[in-house]
Amino acid sequence: MATETRYLYRAPLVLPVISPPLVDGGVLTADERVLAVGPWAELRGEADESTKVVDYDGHVLLPALVNAHCHLELAHLDFLARDYQPDPGDITGWIRRLLAEREKCGAIAPEDAMLAMARLFAGGCRTVIDIGNDPAGATVGRNFRARLLFHLELLGLSGEREEAALARLAACPAELCCTGHAPYSSGARLLQALKERARTAGCLLPIHVAESAAEEEFLLSGGGPMADFLRERGVDLAAFPPPGCSAVVWLDRLGLLDERTLCVHAVRVSREDVALLADRKAGVCLCPGANRYLGVGKAPLELLLEHGMLPALGTDSPAGNPHFSLWREMQTLREDHPAVAPATVLAMASRAGARLAGREKETGVIAPGVESSLLAVPCPAAGCDPEAALEYLTTAGSDVRLEWIE
Repeated sequence: MATETRYLYRAPLVLPVISPPLVDGGVLTADERVLAVGPWAELRGEADESTKVVDYDGHVLLPALVNAHCHLELAHLDFLARDYQPDPGDITGWIRRLLAEREKCGAIAPEDAMLAMARLFAGGCRTVIDIGNDPAGATVGRNFRARLLFHLELLGLSGEREEAALARLAACPAELCCTGHAPYSSGARLLQALKERARTAGCLLPIHVAESAAEEEFLLSGGGPMADFLRERGVDLAAFPPPGCSAVVWLDRLGLLDERTLCVHAVRVSREDVALLADRKAGVCLCPGANRYLGVGKAPLELLLEHGMLPALGTDSPAGNPHFSLWREMQTLREDHPAVAPATVLAMASRAGARLAGREKETGVIAPGVESSLLAVPCPAAGCDPEAALEYLTTAGSDVRLEWIE
């Protein structure tokens, strides 16, 4: 029987995320798993003649990143984010433009989605939670070393459209994870059916929640620009009495909020909403880059942290974010919330997303038993204060370069 090859990686700084930074640290791996992480002075004693020692001088070692919200099927519309700037807060205007371009461009281009997936992997993402309207999106992740967790998104707010969505859901293969779009586009019965299916299958239920003022106004009163947009699309609003409450409260009334529901965006949430999310142990994913592009506001990160929540980070779609990179998401988050510690922001881009994806024992941290897919990043501060290195990693954005350790 062949003996497994062991690798011992040394770097002036190792950031396990789940434990304190290690100056002059090491990571011992074998059979694509981490065996040990600790001070180099201790681990080098475990190296025998067959151990391959690799010195990443001038680098910091850190875990793979997790993109907790993405729409890869919109990658062929990425020119929108580059060439079109919506009026601040005009989310319905942007959706109109998106739908018009999508109709004009025709069928989804799988090769564009695969290129977007490759771009995320090249940027350090090992896991991607993806949302799409076409079941074919589930095949995008094949043959990638990154893990794609695809969810088919169903829309149908009321009347015949909700009935059609429920019929489509009933016909979906059992192995296909399904979800709704948002409380303003997926009706109560549909959302409850989706949650029941997710519970049975053990799937995460990611859903757009409290993203814009237009959504908030519509759920409270049934009016505003979101109502106008839905009428244009032929939605039967007479069959949808507005709940008269926030998106978070509405989802809770429907029995959706628990540890396997992921609330994406969470921009327009009150202190009471955050307390409810925390009490139900619901997940939250922030998309600061997309929120900035659309001008819908900033999520109350400090309030979420105050309630013991650690949100994940997502890029959202390439069509709604001109910077399709988690490094840019960290940079944007630091700009929007300068008082939040860099270590917290890095944990949001790694450990938090891994937990929500159900992969906390596989990736997102450096610890015994996890996958040995790690990142080696050249860092000007790698041999200095860990805080200086964390500052660089969470603010350098597009300047970050990395090498995968597989």
